[in-house]
Amino acid sequence: MNALMMLLESAGADGGAIERLQNLPDAASQLADKDYWSSVGILALTGILVVFLILAILIFFFWLMGTIFKAINRSHAENKASKDAAKTEKPAAPVAVQAEAAVDDEEEIIAVISAAIAAYEGDGNFTIRNVVKHGGRSAWSMAGLSDNMRQF
Repeated sequence: MNALMMLLESAGADGGAIERLQNLPDAASQLADKDYWSSVGILALTGILVVFLILAILIFFFWLMGTIFKAINRSHAENKASKDAAKTEKPAAPVAVQAEAAVDDEEEIIAVISAAIAAYEGDGNFTIRNVVKHGGRSAWSMAGLSDNMRQF
């Protein structure tokens, strides 16, 4: 109740307790005044309340954003699941044709690699035992990595 009276008093026309404290001659007399600690308490309490109010607003904002993004992800997952279900309902024949096309592509790639090796070697005295696709990065990716990893 004393703090409320001090607030009302400080808002008054006569200047109030805060102005009276500021007009005291030195710090010792300010500390000895009866209104000093109540004004310090009011300022500290106001600061703490403002900080926790803003913290509560931020917590609510992040909770709301999390809820919104979870709903968006859930709807995307449902759409993807319905698209996947629609894809699995197609007949199996086109899938087999695609698998055969992939095998034909692999055979063509092996033939091209064999022709390149034969042109490089010159004579026909070589045997290709295995062709393994390298799962590494592309040349552009490696150039970017080496450029970024170079020491300054």
